[in-house]
Amino acid sequence: MLSKKDKLENQWVTVGSDSKKIRSLWEQTSRSKLPILILGEPGVGKTFWIKESLKIRNLKLEQIVHIDFAISENSVNQIFETEKDSNSRTYYISNLSKAQNEIVIQLHRWWKDEKYKDNSRTFLYWEISNYELDLFSQNKHHLEFYDSLKSFRFELPNLQKRAADLPSFVNVFLNEANEELGKKVNDLDEEFYIFFKNKIFKNNLEELRDMIFALVGFSSGKHLYWKQIPNHFFENDSAKLNIIPGVNLETYEKEIIISNLFYTKGNREKTAKLLGISERNLYRKIHQFHLEDLSWSKE
Repeated sequence: MLSKKDKLENQWVTVGSDSKKIRSLWEQTSRSKLPILILGEPGVGKTFWIKESLKIRNLKLEQIVHIDFAISENSVNQIFETEKDSNSRTYYISNLSKAQNEIVIQLHRWWKDEKYKDNSRTFLYWEISNYELDLFSQNKHHLEFYDSLKSFRFELPNLQKRAADLPSFVNVFLNEANEELGKKVNDLDEEFYIFFKNKIFKNNLEELRDMIFALVGFSSGKHLYWKQIPNHFFENDSAKLNIIPGVNLETYEKEIIISNLFYTKGNREKTAKLLGISERNLYRKIHQFHLEDLSWSKE
């Protein structure tokens, strides 16, 4: 059965033009018998999109064989055992990077035979995290299997690339939090949206949902006020750059300024003191890096 780890959304949020295009192609593909590969960072909603595809195809959960190589390689035998069944079958593969070469070779052979069957009643889903692609490039057999299916891939953008969808996600998670926590928060300061838009969420929708739940849980009224949130709540939460060759100094400087603006809630005077520069110099750099939206307070 499908994992229930990604209970992220009660609605299929696709407000932005890019999201709408992906959804349109996803729905078209789901009305066919084509295999579907779905790629993306942790927490972008890959499992949710697969569930929506299953609805379009009118497939039931009991028809799904989930082969998770992070749990057991033996589960792959279910493919070959169920092939004797005349009913349609849906295979959902995840964590293939953990499979041994022999298993991947066997899977590849099976797919080569299966895709050319005129009467095939097999649906294939393959969930891939971004880090797995790097691992595939280091293994000939994994890469060959991926190459045979990559024409059918969909890549879900991370939350930072879905700015148009962000307010809808916040609204969905706010409603969920109110319902589960017994709260009545119906609005929040605009500064939160600026923070969410500029923050890099390592776990994307999952992390945003957790943050909304925490904010609602700490609240005592119907409105979330930015200035009432303690600084430590956002401390070290903004994006951190790894020190790696090839990244110029200007990029690091920009990220350091962003991090400190978040920490001071946009207070330029406090930010300048933390950075050890004059407020005038900070003001110039804010304009240089186009960070005006992050600097909303001088008090």
